[in-house]
Amino acid sequence: MCGILVYKNKGNNFYIQKRGQDFTSKVKRDGFTFVHNLLHITGQFTPQPYIEDDIVCLYNGEIYNHKFARSDGENLIPLYKKYGTDFPKHLDGEWAIALYDFNNKLALFATDLFATKPLWRNGLECASYESGVGGRKIPANTVEIVHFDGREESKTIHEWDLNQHKDTYDDWIVAFEKAVQKRVTKDCFLGVSSGYDSGAIVCALTKQGVDFKAYLIHDREEIGVLTQRMKLLPDHQYLPRSTDFEEDRVWVKTGVENFSYKGGEGSLQDDTAAIALSKICRLAHGEGRKVYLSGQGADEIIADYALWPKQSTFKGKFPQKLTLWKNFYDFCQYNYLGKEEYVAGSHSIETRYPFLDRAVVQEFLWLKPELKNKNYKAPLHEYLTRNSFPFAEGVKIGLGVRT
Repeated sequence: MCGILVYKNKGNNFYIQKRGQDFTSKVKRDGFTFVHNLLHITGQFTPQPYIEDDIVCLYNGEIYNHKFARSDGENLIPLYKKYGTDFPKHLDGEWAIALYDFNNKLALFATDLFATKPLWRNGLECASYESGVGGRKIPANTVEIVHFDGREESKTIHEWDLNQHKDTYDDWIVAFEKAVQKRVTKDCFLGVSSGYDSGAIVCALTKQGVDFKAYLIHDREEIGVLTQRMKLLPDHQYLPRSTDFEEDRVWVKTGVENFSYKGGEGSLQDDTAAIALSKICRLAHGEGRKVYLSGQGADEIIADYALWPKQSTFKGKFPQKLTLWKNFYDFCQYNYLGKEEYVAGSHSIETRYPFLDRAVVQEFLWLKPELKNKNYKAPLHEYLTRNSFPFAEGVKIGLGVRT
């Protein structure tokens, strides 16, 4: 993970720098200043930007489907030279990219299929956060091309297949376990509740024999399920209801960039889940951990907030004729991805999202409506049940702390 910033006259790196505390580099080229804040995780220690001929590229995230010698980002300029502005179609991962082609006088800005890594653009300037250069946040699944003469164009990266034809959960389970496997690193961590999402990730990790740490916050969770889960976790930390969260209440208000939620839902600064996440990331960062596995996306894709009807389109029943729904890219997806990225990023933690893996989402879309609607979070219910992994059935609590 990293924080990126490109500006002509003035840019603000204060909050962005927290995303990459290992090294900050600055390069000036053709009237632009390129700033990169590195969090070193993958490959060799490789400061950015990547520069080849008249092309300069900054990148934030992880790419899982291309081999590399030093760093995964070294593939980006060669892919651009091969495929042009369609090169993001050939990337599997979580990423935000800013590429400047000074020979062809254009800049390309791209986000992954769900914009898991934030990227804001103001004309030809861009940044990981709005505070960097202002502007607007680039939507999910989008490539924006800005020519130096002012012309702009936009492309969609991926088209989803909405043919609901599969009558078994087997392929979804295979895709999910692969999505977890490709995202793990030594000493990765996650917050564990009594519910479905974190439970499924922990189940996959334990089956794969991965070295990870779990942080369990009792506050609102079902203690019976937490107790059962702790018996299965070789490395965990339990935070009882008496835990002091005051430091992180203050941090969320003062140490995290403000991020406004859509739909009149306030901001992450008002979200008690942000406090819980900050606590977990603070503890993990103190132990030298850098990669957080998030359950973000399961509520938005697999459940569409069925238990919270005001936030749901389908209200627990996926239709026979499926179209993409509000929370798929926007609203809750937009809001809570922002929370994950901004809070974890403030502690220099990279967040990875197995539930937003392309294959995992596509396999869910392919399930027949009867399978989608069989149980609350039906594929997760099936996965946890098959593996006899404890979970609080039919409820949604979510990691958080009491106000």
